[in-house]
Amino acid sequence: MPGIGLDGEIILDGTAYMVQPNSFKMRQPRIRQATIRADGSEGYVDLGPGKREWSMTILCLNDLLRSDSTPTGISGQQYRDNLRNSYTSNIGSTITFIDPINGSMQVHFDHYEETIIDTKTAITSLATGGSLAASYEVTIMLVEA
Repeated sequence: MPGIGLDGEIILDGTAYMVQPNSFKMRQPRIRQATIRADGSEGYVDLGPGKREWSMTILCLNDLLRSDSTPTGISGQQYRDNLRNSYTSNIGSTITFIDPINGSMQVHFDHYEETIIDTKTAITSLATGGSLAASYEVTIMLVEA
């Protein structure tokens, strides 16, 4: 089992990931509604805090190191494929999300957006007989179940 602080900074669906600095955000909007009444005054209903939402950019890079400076042994493509699989195969179901602050919780994988950092590296690797060696940054959004 991967561990926070050794294999990664968060664990999502059983895989540890490193998060791009300054990208981890948690948001908790209020459930409220403002309406205009017939007399022109405003009615306001506040039901309190809604479900938490997390957004972050996951580093799916080649040659990542664990906290003890040993290689993770996972390529950027494998990190990306694990995230993509979690996103596409968990439709209507929850996955486990573990972060160092809130611990373990069930979430819905709500948004997925990837950026290939340098397409030239992937092309060069394929042209020289290697496997796809792209590194990615994947921005995700999770919603509390």
